[in-house]
Amino acid sequence: METKLTNEESLGIIHQMIATSKNNLKDNSFFFLLWGWLVLAASLSHFVLLQLQWSYAFLPWPILMNLGVIISIVAGYRMGKKTKVMSHIDKMMIYLWYGFLAVILILISMALLGRLNWITVYPTIIVLYGLGTFVSGGVLKFKPLILGGIACWLIAITAFFVQPQYVLLLTALSIIMAYLIPGYLLKSKS
Repeated sequence: METKLTNEESLGIIHQMIATSKNNLKDNSFFFLLWGWLVLAASLSHFVLLQLQWSYAFLPWPILMNLGVIISIVAGYRMGKKTKVMSHIDKMMIYLWYGFLAVILILISMALLGRLNWITVYPTIIVLYGLGTFVSGGVLKFKPLILGGIACWLIAITAFFVQPQYVLLLTALSIIMAYLIPGYLLKSKS
């Protein structure tokens, strides 16, 4: 037998799903902070090593990103065991960020194969995590993520027009705006 819900009951269920997702995201502010600090460290280290004219200035990226993957897998597994309820919004967020990961891996692979220029890849990645944070913020009604996404888009536009080494500094700025500031605000709310 199908139960008919009133408009108020339907809205109540939707608000409850959003509240559950917000709580889950607050619990997962860890990932915004983890990736924020890792990308910040990688981009600033890369910039400094370029200034020192070291041949392997790119090395902070594979080292720190692989470390991030390992930590994320372990933390995600542990958090997944503790999660009691997963709403449709939570599932949408998972698909959004896994889709983001797939696109990033394609871009990086194409750059490594010489099919894309790294200087173009960085601003494109900034645009993509701007999209991820913007959508996450919109779905969860969390303004710092929305504003962080918009900031990423503005920073990415600038990154297409600056000298290549400064793209790394803009990457650092964008990650502060999109991951670290919202991540700490999420953490403070939980």
